[in-house]
Amino acid sequence: MINEWIKSFMPAHDLYFIDERLLSRLDHSPGILLIPREEFSQHPTYRDISVANSYTYWTVDPVATHVVHAPSGWLTSLPDALRSDVLTFQATVGRGLVFRLTDDESRREWMPYIINVDGVRYLVLQQDVWTLMTNFERRQLVLNYAKEWDVWDAHDLPLEAPSHLTRYANMFSTEAGSNCLAATLFAVTGEDWLITQWVHPKTFLQTLAHASYTQVDAVAEAGDVLTFWDDAGRLQHATYRIDDELFFNKNGQTMFNPWKVIDETELRAAWGAFTVKIYRRTKQG
Repeated sequence: MINEWIKSFMPAHDLYFIDERLLSRLDHSPGILLIPREEFSQHPTYRDISVANSYTYWTVDPVATHVVHAPSGWLTSLPDALRSDVLTFQATVGRGLVFRLTDDESRREWMPYIINVDGVRYLVLQQDVWTLMTNFERRQLVLNYAKEWDVWDAHDLPLEAPSHLTRYANMFSTEAGSNCLAATLFAVTGEDWLITQWVHPKTFLQTLAHASYTQVDAVAEAGDVLTFWDDAGRLQHATYRIDDELFFNKNGQTMFNPWKVIDETELRAAWGAFTVKIYRRTKQG
């Protein structure tokens, strides 16, 4: 599994988020794309789900007004002070592929890509430094990163659970994109191809209705779908109830978010602040 993660972990594009201050200092830096954030968000290349997950676009502060798409070697061609400021901005603005380091986790060759922020050392990962890493270093980096996304323990799938859940329960994906809505639709339908999809809320609700599920005002029971809504009326999460205690669940769209059997305590810890709506399959015949 980790070897499969390593193959797709580092995106082909080196991207750096910058603000207006940094933009003004890059006036004489040729050979790069300076992309306004609004155009970046609409560009088909950068909207690829694996690239979005690697750089965790959703965590990047709106203060970043532009994105630099740079070729190999660009970062190390910058003056030291400017390179340090660009790297520091990545760590402080919330860009993905920024890793906290301990003293024994770096080599001299990595130094151009390491910065110190408030006494903490960070490695800003991009293609050049990824190429410098040994397979062991890549493996350790990916493994440690994966453990930051979810708790690596789970409940056993009950014997009375729908049999198709055994194919994915307490497993990781080898590719990015599958979200909680896709996982829930798989649990409802048993259709394997659905579990690898990235599903939008309206698509989810329409497909759920097509599977004869309707909203009910009742206590949740086995086979129900629980949906979680924010204060603005947006669907943020869904999960499938296996029995009185356990759920088939996925907490995010990255390959480091497993399809997992969890209990209600873990579910509420993650989603308890949201409004719950319950959907139940209409009995046929």
